[in-house]
Amino acid sequence: MINSSPITTWEGAGAFFNFAGSGSAVVCFWIMTALLVVPLIVALNAERSAEQTHG
Repeated sequence: MINSSPITTWEGAGAFFNFAGSGSAVVCFWIMTALLVVPLIVALNAERSAEQTHG
């Protein structure tokens, strides 16, 4: 398995673009923020409702 790569030289090698610098960190931040805030709001509403019911 070692040294079994079909690439033997870097001559004519092309570039691969994966859009890594195009703001994907910002999108990831907002998705993770939503995944934190939404359950927090749901839990607070459920807690408030349970407190009013069982007061």
